[in-house]
Amino acid sequence: MLKVFIPRFIFIVFASMLMYSLSYAENFDTKALKHNAATELKSFVERGAALIAQKGEKAFDAFRRKESKWFYGERYLFVWDMQGLRYVYPPNSSGEGEQVRGIRDADGKPIGELFVKVALSENGAGWVHYRWPKPDEDTPSWKSTYIMKAKSPSGKAFLVGTGAYDMPVQKSFIIEAVDSAVKLVESEGLKAFETFKSKQSQYVYQDTYIFVIAENGIEFINVAFPELEGRNVIDFKDTNGNYFVKEFIDVAKKKGCGWVDYQWPKPGDVKKSHKSTYVCKAMIDGKMVVVCAGLYLD
Repeated sequence: MLKVFIPRFIFIVFASMLMYSLSYAENFDTKALKHNAATELKSFVERGAALIAQKGEKAFDAFRRKESKWFYGERYLFVWDMQGLRYVYPPNSSGEGEQVRGIRDADGKPIGELFVKVALSENGAGWVHYRWPKPDEDTPSWKSTYIMKAKSPSGKAFLVGTGAYDMPVQKSFIIEAVDSAVKLVESEGLKAFETFKSKQSQYVYQDTYIFVIAENGIEFINVAFPELEGRNVIDFKDTNGNYFVKEFIDVAKKKGCGWVDYQWPKPGDVKKSHKSTYVCKAMIDGKMVVVCAGLYLD
């Protein structure tokens, strides 16, 4: 009996390990593909902008052609002018010619205005994150869209974009958000905090939010954990004993900007997760503050 039991036991253990390994590999591959999607989308938009720079509006017919390198499956480019007039919309050409600058997402976020704002920014390109229903679905999902300004040979400016659903938060997204937040803080001062709190702003998406800490450790604003606002958090430490707030301030003072890893709960959770936060020095009325945002790595 024992001789029969042992091979069966070994087989069951081996089969379980194999199933776990396959499941892990599939999950890892899915995550890797989603992370690669950000690079692919950015490159896709850059190529489209380059074609407009070369051919102007003559490029638009190529963007509309089904089963081409520009329009396949759910991947396509849309094109607006800088006033929000839609020129190219491959999924539904009847929507071309519409004024869409006023469109909003499920939370009222003015994504049309944000698209134009990104295209008109100093960089002329960037990400906008919002909630939008997938095709044939009613419930909104998180969508990330990359926008880039393109100038035709005639001199007319357009914005080109494409997006993807349920994309994991990238470090590049965080850096872009913090850099933008620093500029807003230094131009508007404390008034900028109201923008950071608004779900209609570009600074609130998925588990990402802005928080700002004074040089002495006072938390000015924390969108996800408002109970911390007004408290001195300089002696906060994580489960590994790291004084991460002190590290925020130290990095900002010595480097200007940088990353800090520590343990912190996701919004709405109690259990602590591995978080990586990007911190940058900013000045308000001659005093240093640290502007922060991060992503969760588990």
